Amino acid sequence: MHKKYSLLFILLAIFTVGCTKDSTIPSGGQKIVLNDKSLKLVQASNDFSFSLLNKSLDGTIENRMISPLSVSMALSMTLNGAAGTTLSAMQKALGYDGLTTGDINTINKDLTTALVNADSNVAMSIANSIWIRKDFTVLDPFITTNQTYYQAQVSKLDFNPAAVTTINSWVSDHTNGKIPTILTSISSNEIMFLINAIYFNGKWKYQFDASNTVNEKFTCSDQNIIKVPMMKMENASFGYSVQDGYKALKMPYGADKFQMVLLLPDAGVSPDKLAANLNADKWATLNAALQYKTKLPVWVPKWKFSWDITLNSILSSLGMDIAFDPNRADFSAINAQNQLYITKVIHKTYIDVSESGTEAAAVTAVGVGTTAMPVDPPSFYLIRPYLFFIMEEDTGAILFAGKVENPLLTN
Repeated sequence: MHKKYSLLFILLAIFTVGCTKDSTIPSGGQKIVLNDKSLKLVQASNDFSFSLLNKSLDGTIENRMISPLSVSMALSMTLNGAAGTTLSAMQKALGYDGLTTGDINTINKDLTTALVNADSNVAMSIANSIWIRKDFTVLDPFITTNQTYYQAQVSKLDFNPAAVTTINSWVSDHTNGKIPTILTSISSNEIMFLINAIYFNGKWKYQFDASNTVNEKFTCSDQNIIKVPMMKMENASFGYSVQDGYKALKMPYGADKFQMVLLLPDAGVSPDKLAANLNADKWATLNAALQYKTKLPVWVPKWKFSWDITLNSILSSLGMDIAFDPNRADFSAINAQNQLYITKVIHKTYIDVSESGTEAAAVTAVGVGTTAMPVDPPSFYLIRPYLFFIMEEDTGAILFAGKVENPLLTN
């Protein structure tokens, strides 16, 4: 009987936006054009985004945020070690039916390059690393694939307390200090850490004047009325649309390549109910509607919070339960002599929205063991719980998604 090892893949994605006081940003965007297979993967990733968001919103009245890009990229990297029914189950859960592992790797490489170079006014970097315990053997194709398609830095270490410091330093360096640590210790049965870090630094294209920020009433889902710092902009032109059950506003960063999309449910409609009705097709329809700009007053609360969740049960419910089963999982493309399985998928996020812009971060750790309706004159006042998304304009790819129940809560 093969000895069971625990293999911990930490796949970390950080998205950070920081801004200065410029009111507008000059054009400098580079259009992203995707082929049919790439579009299929992005649409699949967006479908996965809404499934993940919906299952993360469990009716609890608290702020929530996920990074679908982080989770899908992390699991895409993990696919390179999966085989048999484990591989097909993970592909199905991610919506990658009809795409080979080679397709997925190639598209992720091309998409990463496109996102990094999309906007000359936005500094964005993506880095990957693999840390292997010195005495554990990993199959060369697994390493080579991740080096080729994810440009992973590969290092072998004695997995002692000093290794924790080394790995955490890499994480901090590649996230501009926004995520200073990912590990507190290394267990004796952990033999690998695979880390992905994304750093994004940009500006709102049209910034709020901090002198216009005043406290306004905000009605929470439990009908509790609170006072929150409300950022205000009068007669600005943004992508705006009224849809069945909600209003939508699109606010650009940089040269219009990255956007925050805010969805304000109608009174009596909860963010959770709205999220449950979203999918990739509706997202594409909404984005088409948001191409048309409307001049209107806009109120947006300042908010900042962090949140974390273990995704095992959610991902199992999406069809990849076999990957968590030590008796059935097949990760023989990592090491054929050891029975490996996913032990945990932990997701942590952080967001800070202010007059100058947005700062957000997400960490995904994968552990492997052994129609418009008649409305009043347009306005967009976020005075009750709402959903938010950060996306790339050309592809519609969702980087972050979440809800704000109470802008004052930091969780």
